[in-house]
Amino acid sequence: MKRSITCLCLLLLVFGCKKDGVKVPPPVTPPVVVTGPDVEFKIEAKNNAGKVTNDVVLTADGTKLKGYTPSTSTYHNFILTFKLKDAASTVKVGDVAQVSGVTENDFTKPVVYTVTDSKGAGKDYTVSIYNFTGLPIFNLTTSGPVVSKEEYVTGSLNINTNGLYEQETNDIALQIKGRGNSTWGLHPKKPYRLKFSSKAKVLGLGAAKNWVLLANHSDKTLMRNYIADGVAQSLNGDFTPHGIFIEVVMNGEYLGTYMLTEQVEVNANRVNITEMKAGDNAEPNVTGGYLVELDQRQEDEHLFKTASGLPFTVKEPGDITPAQMAYIQNYMQDTENAIFAANFTDPVNGYNKYINSDSFINWFLVNELFKNQDAADFSSIFYFKDRSGKLGMGPAWDFDLGAGNVDYSDATRPDGWWVKNGPWFKRLFQDPAFLTKVRTRWQFLKANGIPAMFKSIDDTEALLTLPAKENFTKWNVLDKYVWPNPVILGTYPREVSQFKFWLTQRVAWIDSNL
Repeated sequence: MKRSITCLCLLLLVFGCKKDGVKVPPPVTPPVVVTGPDVEFKIEAKNNAGKVTNDVVLTADGTKLKGYTPSTSTYHNFILTFKLKDAASTVKVGDVAQVSGVTENDFTKPVVYTVTDSKGAGKDYTVSIYNFTGLPIFNLTTSGPVVSKEEYVTGSLNINTNGLYEQETNDIALQIKGRGNSTWGLHPKKPYRLKFSSKAKVLGLGAAKNWVLLANHSDKTLMRNYIADGVAQSLNGDFTPHGIFIEVVMNGEYLGTYMLTEQVEVNANRVNITEMKAGDNAEPNVTGGYLVELDQRQEDEHLFKTASGLPFTVKEPGDITPAQMAYIQNYMQDTENAIFAANFTDPVNGYNKYINSDSFINWFLVNELFKNQDAADFSSIFYFKDRSGKLGMGPAWDFDLGAGNVDYSDATRPDGWWVKNGPWFKRLFQDPAFLTKVRTRWQFLKANGIPAMFKSIDDTEALLTLPAKENFTKWNVLDKYVWPNPVILGTYPREVSQFKFWLTQRVAWIDSNL
């Protein structure tokens, strides 16, 4: 009877509340208490003399535990101290019993600890210990200071992969020099060019001699080049380079977080076109392959200009013959003539006779999306022509002044066309067929590469949390102007947030105006 009365009262209360328009609150669910791991791991300094100066407590994500030793020094063998919730538990690595504060293990790769409690129940914990920030560490030793873009300095490279990559060769003889233009001359954090004595694979990238360490000093997100490369890859852009974040130490001095990437060059693992020889001076051999850059600086040896004044540099072949130079110069001029001819839209005798429009469109979209400062008509605009092939564009390159990171032009704004107004693209967009292909490709990018781009930004920010902290401790510029930053935001998360906000606005503007 008491239960019936109680239920009746509750029903009357519910209906009474509904009648008065008051919503009944949902039942309160008791909070779920999440317990920590059954064992606490740490690296105690007293048991790891010379490797750590302070205790390192490992952080837990379920059964995965991580620890970061504060030094850039390469140490992988550590003695762990562990505290068990069940004092009668046993701990093993494989078949080897572990004694807290005594047993040493090699953490070059993650180590699995099996904890078995007093009731016989076992649980595996995967323990990863990284040096410094967890990124691969490039330890460079040089015979002298690196102070020139022209003169190489001899040295060697030791790679600490931090267990993230397979590396066939860890000790590499090399030469090193500076690289870049404004990035070399204006910034204290310098970019570098590495030239190995022999070809070698690096962190899973294809074997080559020449490599680039990008400093990204003016880009306080540290990721514009990396994210742009990802967009280009989503479009299958020709010969898009790959980026891997690393820490660089030179002669014992930490230099900051860098991005390792491939040098723009003709190579089976880079710009994969025919490598020309000195005897390739007649058809069909003389038709390729060529790597050409539109570069207003005109600092290299093999230069020419088209009739409209566009300045080109032949990057490869390096020892170009007069016949080869004449061929590529004439081909570039014929291409320009076809683009500006009255019959330029003719699918047989117009510009399509000379260029691979799909390659041009893929290159255009990533550079226009980032409103890349130099990509309109200044520099780092690469073209390639393979043997008996048409002219293509790629690789997409040099985005540190993209996505609004510039204060001296309209490229700072997320609205307005930029690369589309370039000398050849402006004309190409007058062809309705070309515009239709661009629109179709944009829809593909919007459905695939752009969602992946925003996810990659979030993932990269998480990856660079510790590296950014160390980098901006070394280079204290987050609250300072660095050429050519349009804004000073003060923190790393704000820099990344602004980067995302700019790209969000840019995507919307292109989508509305294309």
